[in-house]
Amino acid sequence: MNQTLPFDPVRRRRNRIMLVLLVLCFVLPLMVAVALQQSGWRPEHTANRGTLLQPPVALADLALRHADGSEYRYAPQEARWQIAVVPPADCGAACGELIDSLAKVWQLQGRRADRLQVLWFGTVPEQADGFRALLPMQVDPALNARLPGLATSGAPSAYLIDPRAFLVMHYAPGFDPGDLRADVAKLLK
Repeated sequence: MNQTLPFDPVRRRRNRIMLVLLVLCFVLPLMVAVALQQSGWRPEHTANRGTLLQPPVALADLALRHADGSEYRYAPQEARWQIAVVPPADCGAACGELIDSLAKVWQLQGRRADRLQVLWFGTVPEQADGFRALLPMQVDPALNARLPGLATSGAPSAYLIDPRAFLVMHYAPGFDPGDLRADVAKLLK
């Protein structure tokens, strides 16, 4: 014998409510995420502190030279990032302060510090003595032509170069070295 259970409208309503709540548990967070993304909101800890260059500027075709004239070679296999600084001629005390700040940024990377170099294109201030990650470089007009927002007087700006020789970030003159440190720390992890 085949008996059918009696229809219970209360139970059916309760089951439908549970199904709707279950679907909302999965769909609602997705809808909130899409709305936040469309509005342009980004969490503070994921935002870059420097200006991201879109598109990145390729530098691999440039023949960069150390201050002694030897060729500088990018080594993508070493996953080494570079901070490039092209100081203006009248830099003075601002360059000394920047060297001190860059040395602290480098030291604060801890065990990852060896994956970071500072390329200094121009006359190196005296404060750089003992800063082993600083590489004095020859001024290169072709490089200067590709650098957006290059400072011509006052405080120098800095640029972040990825291991594959692409200029990816710019830090305007007078930037906070803590911003550079935060970005570099994220990239070296």
